[in-house]
Amino acid sequence: MKDFSTYIKESHLNCRNLFNMNPEETPSLKTFLTKEELLSRQQLYSKVLKEAKHFMRKLIQNVNGVPILVVTTDDEGYLLDIYGDQTIKGMVDKLGITVGASFNEKDAGTNAVSLALKHGEPVEVIGDDHFHYCLSETACYSAPFSYAEDGMLAGTISIMSTIEHASPFHLGMLISVVDTIEREIQLQQKNHKLDLLNQFIISSTPLGVVMTEKDGSFLEFNAGAEEITGVHKDQILAGETERIKEVFEYITYVLESGSKVENVEITFPVNQSNRQKLCLLDVFPLYDEDQMIGTFAQFRDLTSYHELQQQVIQSEKLSAIGKLGTGLAHEIRNPLTSIIGLTQLLKENNNQNKYLEVITAELERMKSLVNQFVSLGKPVKVNRENCDVCELVHNTVELMTSDARLHNCKIYFESCVSYCNLKIDESQMKQVLINFIKNAFEAMPDGGRIDIKLYSNPEQNKFHIDISDEGEGMTQEEIEHIGTPFFTTKQSGLGMGLPVCFDIIKSHQGKIEIDSKKGYGTTIQVILPINHLKEIDVLEKSF
Repeated sequence: MKDFSTYIKESHLNCRNLFNMNPEETPSLKTFLTKEELLSRQQLYSKVLKEAKHFMRKLIQNVNGVPILVVTTDDEGYLLDIYGDQTIKGMVDKLGITVGASFNEKDAGTNAVSLALKHGEPVEVIGDDHFHYCLSETACYSAPFSYAEDGMLAGTISIMSTIEHASPFHLGMLISVVDTIEREIQLQQKNHKLDLLNQFIISSTPLGVVMTEKDGSFLEFNAGAEEITGVHKDQILAGETERIKEVFEYITYVLESGSKVENVEITFPVNQSNRQKLCLLDVFPLYDEDQMIGTFAQFRDLTSYHELQQQVIQSEKLSAIGKLGTGLAHEIRNPLTSIIGLTQLLKENNNQNKYLEVITAELERMKSLVNQFVSLGKPVKVNRENCDVCELVHNTVELMTSDARLHNCKIYFESCVSYCNLKIDESQMKQVLINFIKNAFEAMPDGGRIDIKLYSNPEQNKFHIDISDEGEGMTQEEIEHIGTPFFTTKQSGLGMGLPVCFDIIKSHQGKIEIDSKKGYGTTIQVILPINHLKEIDVLEKSF
């Protein structure tokens, strides 16, 4: 235990020589705050007073049977709060030790509060350590506290008891409680700052931000969300979710599955018009350690970007129309020349069947070219419905089996998942698969092997469809141009099939990656976001 005798002796000398005190007299406090000044300081120290009373009352309960009076002061020694044992309180009231009084050495003599403030450390003044004899039956303990980042003293918390209950453990208990109070207030201050920062970020961001509890009840619906949806926060907090039904469905999915949802396209109606706002939604589960406590959702308005993108696309199509017209005219001119020549021969030759077959084939070719041209010019419209992609791919592979035999190719199918439910346009996805499989046939004119593999990447929440062939492959330059309208590596065709495929996958928030090397074949990866899937042992089939 620290020896406080030096502090006590120095204080006694001050009382005797500097303040001309008489130890036989009863001290009285003479300096007081006005009522307004007291209320102002109590307001300033409100958090300290609240936390001090909470923890000090627990200390009083833990030392049941020991009379204790608790005193809290500011950094100048003014008493801001007094509570505890009423007998001791009655005694100190007679000395003028009341709320608003200045507890200083000049008026009160040697005391724990003044010494703790002066030396900046906990102090005990027991019995005859007091200068005045009337206080020799008391034991006082005081600990300074500070909760500011600069460490400046903010005040003291002190306890007074009778000398028969004096104990060296009392100062240790007081120090421990004051340390707890300091840490609690510092934590509250940090939380308050973080709360202010979070509120500023949430209120100032143009993104729509929604937060929910684990049971789905709403905690936050910021100004950005109100602006985008046209729904007021009070309506959402009251449970009116009909106008944000799509957002709420994804929040419910995340709460039930624990999986995040990213980059999902959703729409909100614009007032009473037929227009809609296009937004991109992310929903993440919130965890406290290992326990889910709710969700955080954000959505950003992409309407202006989407409209601008459509304008750019339209502009690019208009600029490409000249090239398209030239290419299409050239491709159509060839079968027309053949048809015109054959019709001349029909007039001269009665054996017409073989010419009619050629005419029909050339007309079908022209029809195909025109259909591709029309498809490229139309925007991709997606009619999404829940679909098992594993079954879709399997059925498409079976459908292409006869074509594979005609091209002397064999398709090997491998799946690591038995079920994967995605919200897609089944017809468009089948069109993409057929296009890539046909390209694989054409890449191997002498026949070969095509591998189709399905697997998932749960960490990235992605589902993969890989289509590999043993064809000639492509150079890096050719890969970079794949998907560009009118670019093709084939001897015939206009390069309009793959751009449509890329647009379809993009409209499903997916992407297409190509791995190819000249002379070593090509692998096409179709990557889609996952909703629900079921892992199984590897399923292999050949067709």
